[in-house]
Amino acid sequence: MAVTDEAITKIKEMLISGQLKAGDRLPPENELSDQLGLSRSSLREAVKALELIRVLDVRRGDGTYVTSLEPGLLTETMGFMVEIHQESSAAELLEVRRILEPGAAAHAAGRIDSRSVAALHKCLESVPPEASAADLASHDFTFHSLIARASGNPYLAGLLDSLTGSALRLRTWQRITEAGAAEAVLGEHAAILEALTVGDAELARSLMTVHVSSAERWLRRPPAEPPRPVTSSGPATPSSSVAPALPRRAMAPTPAPEPAARPMAEAPPAAKAPKETLKKAPGRAPKKTATLQVPAAPQLPATPQARTPAPQIARIAPDPAVYELFAMPSTPGQRAARKPRRPA
Repeated sequence: MAVTDEAITKIKEMLISGQLKAGDRLPPENELSDQLGLSRSSLREAVKALELIRVLDVRRGDGTYVTSLEPGLLTETMGFMVEIHQESSAAELLEVRRILEPGAAAHAAGRIDSRSVAALHKCLESVPPEASAADLASHDFTFHSLIARASGNPYLAGLLDSLTGSALRLRTWQRITEAGAAEAVLGEHAAILEALTVGDAELARSLMTVHVSSAERWLRRPPAEPPRPVTSSGPATPSSSVAPALPRRAMAPTPAPEPAARPMAEAPPAAKAPKETLKKAPGRAPKKTATLQVPAAPQLPATPQARTPAPQIARIAPDPAVYELFAMPSTPGQRAARKPRRPA
């Protein structure tokens, strides 16, 4: 144990044993150091530490005194710690308030007097219609503090006063005013006051639980973002204001459409077949040559994607005579007419 901690412990034992009481003056420094068996420097450090937590009151030129040791005075140190750690422990502090404040409201409902009720009514009516977040935070602290004091337990009242720092209350009410819910929260205050006035302890407990839980919810709510300015130069359109602009991507060149697959067999074009020329046999009269026509192929609807390919038979047999063999009908009389005659 450090020497300063040992000096603090010995002074605390003097307070607990009754050697020092609230409002007593400590012996001179040299006498107290000899009595405790400590050096003067260690005693000075201990006195400074106890002054910070409001146990001792050092009066320059008069001496060192024990304070009143009232609960509200001693819990000021906790309020100092709350102000320091409020960013990292705000949610935990509100959980403690949610546990303690409903009990304080229930106790206040059975012990509140007419003077405390009048003070609560005055606190609630003093809020202006267009109150700022700072004014609402000040009203909130006074309202809850009056209820805690009406519970009749000064230790509970001092503890609750120190649990919520001024900065934490201000940030909570900023969230509430940004969301436009200040009137609703003040309505919760009015409902709690009505339950206290009629002396309904369970109703006051329930309403206070809901009220502190809603404050915790507003504290966890992210701050409202200001509207973003429109930077477009042209007139705003509904589509441009709703749908965000998509990033442009490099467009690959569109490949040319491939020609459609050609059919395996097609009907020949509607054209007249060339007349077959037959040699005259000697001594015989020449016969009349038969002229046959190829029936026209049915017309198919043209497709917009591909052109009609050339006939396959015309590619294979470009000669008209051979083409006629493929294209003309194959009846027995027609085959006999197409068969070339050998010379006699």
